[in-house]
Amino acid sequence: MKKVIYKIAILFVAVSLVSCEKGLMNFDNKLADVYFSDAGRSINALAFDSLYVSFSYSKSQDSIRDVIVAVTGSPVDHDRAYKAVINPLSTAISGTHFEALPQNFIISKNKLSDTIKLKLLRTPEMQTNSYFVIIDLVSNENFGTNLSTRLIAGKPLKTISTKILFNDIVRKPKLWIDSYWGVFTRKKLFYVCDFLEITPEYMDAGMSVAENSALPKIVQRHLNTLKAAGKTVYEDDNTEMKMGPSAQ
Repeated sequence: MKKVIYKIAILFVAVSLVSCEKGLMNFDNKLADVYFSDAGRSINALAFDSLYVSFSYSKSQDSIRDVIVAVTGSPVDHDRAYKAVINPLSTAISGTHFEALPQNFIISKNKLSDTIKLKLLRTPEMQTNSYFVIIDLVSNENFGTNLSTRLIAGKPLKTISTKILFNDIVRKPKLWIDSYWGVFTRKKLFYVCDFLEITPEYMDAGMSVAENSALPKIVQRHLNTLKAAGKTVYEDDNTEMKMGPSAQ
């Protein structure tokens, strides 16, 4: 009887050791999670982390945006592939509004992050319409997506989806006063900036009260000179470009 009890005890210990070993194995082999490390920079109506890009004041035909991807855990001594795909809810079209993403993404050995280079392409329709592209991180054999949200100001935001909103819609600078500069138009803004050798950003924040009064008069005198020479400057709707009544 004692031998039977002894054998049962040995068998119980052996099973316990195997169970513990399996438990440790599962813990040790748990997948790291992949996530967008800069999630939460801004909040938008669709509850994704978002980045807004405006071409409006830019002279470039494209814009490259860095999207940072990070992983949990410790660095390892080999490269690890992770998966990122374009969400079908995106309104931007691959190949038209942005360059297609590569098929493979890699967290390099001894690293805990990677940068997706998203190249946005400027198109004429962006002057009147906004577009967005959503990138989703997807689990694979190397990484899970359990770190799916984080709390920002008490609000849960997704960390495995990121949204980039972009357009080429020109807004009126904050310091633009219609009585001096006239009715705001895209063409007038860039004409004024080219002639005065200033930037839209300067008209947005750096222009003094005195400049806001004097500069439109200088532009109007220039427009008058061109008109007298038979070189009238027209808006896109074929009306004569003019400054506001206070600059006449």
